[in-house]
Amino acid sequence: MLPDRLQTDPYLTCVRPGDPPPVIYMTDTKGPTWPAITNPGTAAFGVIGLDRRVEWHHDRAALAALEKAATAPIDTSVLVAEFGQATVGQLAAKGWLQAPDDLCREYRLLTGQVEISAHCNWGCRSCPVSTDPKPRATMPMDLFTEIIGKLAPYETVKFVTFHFFNEPTLDRHFTDRVEVLRENGMKLSLFSNVSALTPAKIKAIGDASVLYDLIVNLPSLDPAEFRTLTGARTFHTSLANLDAAIDAGWPVKIAVNGVGADVHRNVEAIKKRYEHRGVIVYATQASDRAGELANEFAQNLNITGPLTGCSWPLNHAYFSVTGDLFICCNDYHQREVFGNIRDGSLHDIMTSPAAVQLRRRVFGVQEAPDDYICRGCHDQKPDFPHRQFRPLHTFPVLNTATADRACPKAG
Repeated sequence: MLPDRLQTDPYLTCVRPGDPPPVIYMTDTKGPTWPAITNPGTAAFGVIGLDRRVEWHHDRAALAALEKAATAPIDTSVLVAEFGQATVGQLAAKGWLQAPDDLCREYRLLTGQVEISAHCNWGCRSCPVSTDPKPRATMPMDLFTEIIGKLAPYETVKFVTFHFFNEPTLDRHFTDRVEVLRENGMKLSLFSNVSALTPAKIKAIGDASVLYDLIVNLPSLDPAEFRTLTGARTFHTSLANLDAAIDAGWPVKIAVNGVGADVHRNVEAIKKRYEHRGVIVYATQASDRAGELANEFAQNLNITGPLTGCSWPLNHAYFSVTGDLFICCNDYHQREVFGNIRDGSLHDIMTSPAAVQLRRRVFGVQEAPDDYICRGCHDQKPDFPHRQFRPLHTFPVLNTATADRACPKAG
């Protein structure tokens, strides 16, 4: 029995047979990855879902039905009259057409990002800590253990991180937290300036066999420029600890923050020093953290109208130092909170009315407030190269010049 009204699942991305993938995945992989696109055969179009796989469909009328119901709920009787009971029923059975109340309830966790402490010994120009540092705070071990215990059953979670505008290796419970990960069979992607990555911590991580990778923040190899960019005096200590991690055989990536010609110069210098040792070096995506920075990183974005989707609140669970769950890594002040891990199971919180409303705003199902954090974020730009969703209600509608290349025209 079909519901009285239906709307297209906003998580769907359309792909045309023979075209390259229209989306890219960067936030939880060791490099850029794309959807798994199989041979389309004689399919008319494909749909990329939350599992990042393409499901091909042969009925071109089905695409027209999805487009018709993409922007707002529509009476099921209207869809059936135009496209037939079989087509509408099949789309509903796939979950491509859904009852309006069901929209944005789904999620697929790939990482757990835990703010184990609220303190950093650097004040990077690329980070709000440089102008608005937070009071120091440390997550209690019992709260951390509860979070990891509730994340562990999710087999889709690839790793946990310990960072959120902090330096995790300064945490006095660091090695205890590593042991909790080991006990729960979880991996650690360690984002760090490595200033406090001591030999004892390197050994603890190695003994526990929990490391997924080490991402090192290193903006320059020039000591004076390093001091200017980070506000820190740890240049020699950080480089010595980085060498020790590389010597330990760790999978290491160096993220180089900066803008303009300076970042390209620093990337080349760091590559020359480290690439031959198996280290991956790359420039980070410049960001003003949804409007938090007013210096050379400022992007001055103001996204108007319905928002256009984002992977952060679907694929990643963010936990504050007090156990609150909030929208994403750009929410420096944690304005968009939708629950606390002690409220119940992680699934209950991720499917709560507050969480669903948050995702509906992010995907344009509901209008987001004018001051919503996403309106200042480059992930909402339709032409952002690292977009991980292009919902049918915004794409190709917002890209009419390339609509024919985005998906086949229905009809």
